[in-house]
Amino acid sequence: MSEGPFVLDIDLSKQAVIEPGVEDLQYKFHEKLLFAFVPDDEINSFLDKHSHKTLGKFKTVSFRPKIYEVEVNNQLITLCQAPVGASASTKFLDWLINYGVKQVLSVGNAGALANLPENTIFVPQRAIRGEGTSFYYKEPSKMITLNKKFVRSVENEIKNLGLQYEEGTTWTTDGFFRETPKQVLQAKELGAKTVEMECSALAACAEFRNISFAQILFTADSLADMDNYDKRNWGHDSSSAGLNIGSQVLVNL
Repeated sequence: MSEGPFVLDIDLSKQAVIEPGVEDLQYKFHEKLLFAFVPDDEINSFLDKHSHKTLGKFKTVSFRPKIYEVEVNNQLITLCQAPVGASASTKFLDWLINYGVKQVLSVGNAGALANLPENTIFVPQRAIRGEGTSFYYKEPSKMITLNKKFVRSVENEIKNLGLQYEEGTTWTTDGFFRETPKQVLQAKELGAKTVEMECSALAACAEFRNISFAQILFTADSLADMDNYDKRNWGHDSSSAGLNIGSQVLVNL
């Protein structure tokens, strides 16, 4: 064993002691998943507008979301609320993949590191691995590149909806309250335009499990001017838009 940080002393063998299907549940989810980092009320409002039913439930000590079948444009997709943070959301995604998910589109908010207006649509092409979870799924590196073909398809569908978007690098961090001026500057120097808490880990999990993953982010607060942090409206107005846009993009992929 090396004397370096333990997280880098990785083992990428496919077999783990605890596998995602350990519960032996008889769930079967649709291949297309909308993995939504939005509040409960937005999920419920979206469901009120679409034919849906409950397919299953993910049970942890403190987070027990339902997994839904939703009909959008005469197509059935899987929808569920995603928990904030790389570790929690990746555990959930890995479990969902075990029960049939193969194409994942995540929607949610991100802080802006560049001068981007609030609620700007941003599609990550690369993610800086500032979290720990991805290192259990992929060999060490500074960044992970998302599935280029799948990301390009998502961008094409955003264009087909007549919407404008930004693209590029995002910074995934585990430490929301540890986004220091030095780290923010480092992320900017690496080309990051946004900061969030899940993308690099979810992308690594998807690559490890050989499924497709992309993300649509909406800018919320702004760290573009580190001397004048602006929480703005926390991207509140984009939660509903994220579900609507994400579902339309997903069904057309």
